[in-house]
Amino acid sequence: MNGVLALTWFEHRRTRELCAGLGIELVLVDTAYRGARRYLLLSARTIRLLDRRRPDVLLVQSPSLVLSVLSVALRCALGYRLIVDAHNESVVPFENRQPWIKWLSRWVIRRADLTIVTNRQLAEIVREQGGKPFILPDRIPAPPPGTRRTLGAGFSVVLIATFAKDEPIDAIFEAVRGAELELYVTGNPRKLDATVVARAPPNVRFTGFLAEEDYWGLLRAADAVVDLTLKPDCLVCGAYEALALGRPMLLSNNPASVELFGDSALFTDNTAGDIRCSFERLKSERARLQAAVALKRNELAAAWTVRAHGLASMLRGWCTGIRPERVL
Repeated sequence: MNGVLALTWFEHRRTRELCAGLGIELVLVDTAYRGARRYLLLSARTIRLLDRRRPDVLLVQSPSLVLSVLSVALRCALGYRLIVDAHNESVVPFENRQPWIKWLSRWVIRRADLTIVTNRQLAEIVREQGGKPFILPDRIPAPPPGTRRTLGAGFSVVLIATFAKDEPIDAIFEAVRGAELELYVTGNPRKLDATVVARAPPNVRFTGFLAEEDYWGLLRAADAVVDLTLKPDCLVCGAYEALALGRPMLLSNNPASVELFGDSALFTDNTAGDIRCSFERLKSERARLQAAVALKRNELAAAWTVRAHGLASMLRGWCTGIRPERVL
């Protein structure tokens, strides 16, 4: 899509799939440095890139909050319309709840021309904060070709994890203790507290961080996929990945997830007891869930196409050389 440029400071499937579906060029600006040096270097590279490219419309992924703030600050000088692809953390901060983080997040939302969110609940919050929301759930990814990983003969469940603060890892491990299943846990276990790793039951298998092909191979071999979060109204990426492969899934019972995925998933209150009961239901309802997942995949893919077409029409209308008014 000519005139539209997308920027991100870290790789994420959601924004990558969004840009692929809309035909938008996505540029990853990254560095091996960390801390203040990282932000200074990425900011300088971003300013040079935008000054050279001069897009009519700029789409940025948030987080990074620093990238979003920088994009707002440059907006009037460089004359682009600004769209923020806002993940949950940038609308309702969960991991970083400092008052200044919340203030900056709202400041970005108020000054962006459009804020993309995944569900109705987040859209209402964006409106309350003075922003203009556009609801677009994640695009269902197309798994790369590959083979299934060989797992044990028993019931195999993959837990999609990054070991972030919103993941009820302790409750999940307690739920599978003594259960007749094998739990394969993705992500780098070094990010998890060593005591939690040491207390993990014997039927937990840490896979470590997996390359893309190996990751999809693991999901293909799973009997079910689990992706849980303590964040309210969060639609996890693992749900779309499970849909892509037709795998039964267990999700957290926040309103947004229940509303979107309906009977194609099982839902838990994130307590150990309820998670354990849900694992038993995954076994007993596996056939029903697989059929429901196939129907839901087609339904959501068609709905995404319709919503994305509306967004694409809006973007094409903006790429006419008309510059946005100054926002104070």
